[in-house]
Amino acid sequence: MKNNELTTEEEDKLTLKESFNNKTVLKKEILAGTTGFFAIMYVIFVNPQIVAATGIPTQLETFATIFASAFGCILGGLLSNTPMIIVPGMGINALFSYTIAQSMHFTWQATLAVSLISSILYAILTFTPLIDQISDAINDSMKSAINVGIGLFLTFTALKGIGFIVGDKASLVKFGDLTNPVLLLTLLGIVLTMIFQIRGKAWGMIASMAIVTVIALFTGNATNTHVIQYSDLGNYGSIIFKQSFNFPSWTKFLIVTFSMLMLMVFEGVGVTKGYVKNTAKQKKTLQATGIANIFASLVGSSPAVDAAESGSSWAAGGTTGISAITTGVWFLLSLVLIPIIGYIPSCATASIIILTGSLMMMDVKEIDNKDFSNWFPAYLIIFTIPFTGSISTGMAMGFIAYPIAKLIAGKKNDLNVVNIVIAILFALSLVVTAFTA
Repeated sequence: MKNNELTTEEEDKLTLKESFNNKTVLKKEILAGTTGFFAIMYVIFVNPQIVAATGIPTQLETFATIFASAFGCILGGLLSNTPMIIVPGMGINALFSYTIAQSMHFTWQATLAVSLISSILYAILTFTPLIDQISDAINDSMKSAINVGIGLFLTFTALKGIGFIVGDKASLVKFGDLTNPVLLLTLLGIVLTMIFQIRGKAWGMIASMAIVTVIALFTGNATNTHVIQYSDLGNYGSIIFKQSFNFPSWTKFLIVTFSMLMLMVFEGVGVTKGYVKNTAKQKKTLQATGIANIFASLVGSSPAVDAAESGSSWAAGGTTGISAITTGVWFLLSLVLIPIIGYIPSCATASIIILTGSLMMMDVKEIDNKDFSNWFPAYLIIFTIPFTGSISTGMAMGFIAYPIAKLIAGKKNDLNVVNIVIAILFALSLVVTAFTA
């Protein structure tokens, strides 16, 4: 072995200071962090367009997304010393924007308040053994079903937004008009994204988005663009620390806060344990995510998650926190792209949202379809989320059905206190909502 060359196991044991002092490791980690950035960079463009459904100006949400991403990655690298990328996440931003703000009619200020309270509760949980106990007590099929349902929901929303799907009196929805150039550009983006993804190009989504954007601009089909200027930063204070506790009802507040907290737990623990094998580092990563969530809500962003795209950093050789810190620094440097970001049309970002949805739906293979008492509650979650347009309702249907299915199947040993308590809470939420709507 050459000087300064270490095995992956040896690198994993290095402290941040030791990693910085080892030039070979430092170079590898910076490269890994850069690779991770290009894999996750799309959140800068996509997250603001999704969060715009709450009423937060896209221009300001772009700054919020960049700051929340930079903070999450740098904090995660420093605190956990792992390559985990912590950024505003797809899925939880759908709950934030479409379910809480649009479907349940929360103002964006009230939606940020829900996010803040959920984040504080999540952060507290990460410093206790409860977070592992709650996550471990929930059937893996149920966790996977939530991802699949949200993936379908994101895909449906993106397709509807660009005219791929349109309303129809007879069948509710139908295929859109293929003569619509915006739809054709979106289809081009889907094809390009698929090609790059199959070929394993970390920069593929960005390249696809750039190609479609250029064509849309030159052909005059760039819709839903928002000119963003550095001067907009002067208005950024209008979304910082603007939480409002003026909710449509406190009942709705409790329901969506509980749903968001559960989603934070399931996504955070699941992804983190999938990549980080060291138990102590797992805990530190989750704690960093909890703190990053609080920061995100305070600066006007949807909640952060432990991104699955962290796998790009690991695959590129990242093993320490330098990788995540590098990704965070790249997010700060991306501020130079501000004048360009506003020209990216929805037809260019739609393919990225659809790809994200497809990747989330891959979790369907983790659902146990050999045991109907596992499959049916998961199935309820999958179809209820997109068909009702509510992630919290979909979660409620599945978690209520789970203990009922197990009792009918004579498998009460599969149940635990957590299953029962969550089912009761979700059932109460549906009953109260029905009588107070």
